[in-house]
Formats: sequence, C-alpha cells, structure tokens
Amino acid sequence: MTYAENHIQAADTAQQAMSLMQAHGIPPHPQNFEIWFNYVSGRNPDLQKTIDDLIDSGDGFTGQHTDELYAQFFSIMAEGIQVSEAATLLDDQLQRLMVALNEADGNTQNFGTALAEFTGALQSGGEGDLRVALAQVANATAEMRSRNSTLENQLEDSVGEIRQLRDDLDTMRHEAFTDALTGIANRKMFDHELMRLATDSQEPPSDLCLLMLDIDHFKQFNDNFGHQVGDQVLKLLAATVKECVKGRDIPARYGGEEFSVILPETDLQSAVTLAEQIRQAIGSKKVVNKQTNQDLGRITVSIGAGHYVAGEPLRELIRRADEAMYLAKNSGRNRVASETSINHTGLSDIAETG
Repeated sequence: MTYAENHIQAADTAQQAMSLMQAHGIPPHPQNFEIWFNYVSGRNPDLQKTIDDLIDSGDGFTGQHTDELYAQFFSIMAEGIQVSEAATLLDDQLQRLMVALNEADGNTQNFGTALAEFTGALQSGGEGDLRVALAQVANATAEMRSRNSTLENQLEDSVGEIRQLRDDLDTMRHEAFTDALTGIANRKMFDHELMRLATDSQEPPSDLCLLMLDIDHFKQFNDNFGHQVGDQVLKLLAATVKECVKGRDIPARYGGEEFSVILPETDLQSAVTLAEQIRQAIGSKKVVNKQTNQDLGRITVSIGAGHYVAGEPLRELIRRADEAMYLAKNSGRNRVASETSINHTGLSDIAETG
C-alpha cells in the first residue's frame, strides 16, 4: 500500500494512531500500527467501518480482533509467507552478486596499479625495471582474465537463479489469486482488486461499477445432471464472461455459482449495457455433456449492476449490486437490473436463491 502524506501529515496521522491504540489498550507493534494508521488516514472505508463497529459494540480489542483485521485488510496469509521466502532467496542472490562485483572492482584496481608501474618503468628507461614491470603486467593480465571468467560464470548462475525466482513468484501469485476450476480471478483477487480500484477511482475521480451474476436454477441443474456437468457449466460461464469484457475489466468467481465483474472507468448505463451483452452471450450457449455428447439445453443468468460512491464502504457497493441481481431473479430471471431499480423495502427478505 502506498502513502501520499507529507512529513507533517504523516506525523500527525501517526500521533493520532498511537493515541487511539493507547486508549483502546492495543500494543504498539508494527502490525497494529499499520492497522490504526490506515484507520486514521481514512483511505480504507471498509477498515474504518469494521473498527467503528467494534468500538460501538463495547467489547474492546483483543489480540484475535487485531489479527483478524490484519488478515482481512493487509495480509495474503500463507501465500505471503511463500513470497517472503522467495524474496529472501532473491536477496541472497543479490548479495552474492554484490560480493562478486566488489571483488571484480578490487581486481581492476590491482591491474591499474600494475599498468601504472609499467608506465613508470618505461619512463625511467631501465632495462631491469622494464623486465620486472613486464612480468607484473603479464601476471596481472592473466589473473584478471581468470577472475573475469570466474565472475562471468557467477553472474550467469546468479542471473539464472534470479530469473527462476521471478518465475516462481509470478506462479505463486497467479495460483493465489486464480480460481482453480474456472481459471478466472478468485474471491481473494476480487477483494484485493475492488479495494485497489476503489482507491484509484477517487484521485482523480472516475466511475467504478460492479456486476453480480448468478446462474438461474443451478441447484436443479446439478441435481438433474450431476456436479461434474455442473462444473462444466461454471467453466462455460467463466469463459463466456471473459470473452465479453475488455482489457481492464476483472471477471471473478465470487462464490459457488455466483460471479462478478469489476468495471473500472465505467458508468452505470455502460455497465448495464455490458451486463445485457453478457446475459445474451451466455443464453446463446448450448450445454453439452462432453462424455455422452447429450444436449443439456441452455443456461441463463440474472445480473445486477451497482455504481461505487466515493468513500463508501465497499460492502455497500456489493450489497446494492447483489440486491439488483436478486431483483432480476424475482422479476422472472434471465434479465438485468441496476441499483436504480431497487425497491429497498423488504427486498433482502424476499431474495430467492438458485
């Protein structure tokens, strides 16, 4: 996470964070300080809302509370440990490179000294001095050649290991943020990117929308044809959504048969238009049992669209998009609804599933 405060602002935020930690009896170690610094700064509305709720509850802050806050808002958990270990190995390789380069620098200086002495011998004109100087230059040249060859081998080995470490880091990150079944972003990636893009949308101000998609009658589909066919349906839906979105849009599997699409720099009307394109594209696909080649018909989805309001907790954006999606279901399924059509009176109580 990056910070834009100047020295005075950062110092003031830090002081307020320390005061709040002391008031709530929270140990001032770095992990807790990061939580409360971000709380005071106001850059993370969801973190603020969560902490405010804890304060209002009057239950106080336990070590478990702070660990859960850090895990939810700042940590990648097990993947973070793997990345840290890989980063340590990378640092070791860089340290070895620095040692090798320092040795090469020393060898260069020794070679320079030998050349200077040879120049002096030439100027003095003494035959004995000249022979000694020639021998010294020859020895220094041979040593330089040998050391350079060793350095070149060390550099090649280190570059190869660093390249492998970089590839391993990329693989770990991809696996950590990818849904294993569908190959699109998972819930963890969704949470991470929605928070990042919400922050980006505030400076300078820009639109951010969210689509929530749910497969209609998916439970019946699973019951009739089995979970393996159900998995094929999930893969088909993910691939179709991915085909419909543009470069910066992020399709993700939100959970079960529910999917989402984060739409940066997209207004609500454009989000609804895209949602309709996705709905039609999915409805046009036939589901075929790959083992028996049996035509299993078509699937449909209900989609809700929400627009982010700068500074609001992200759970509010998700709630509105989710309620719009349930409105689409309650209105007959296989359709799109936006947050502007939500009747908030009792909607959450009558929301259907499936």
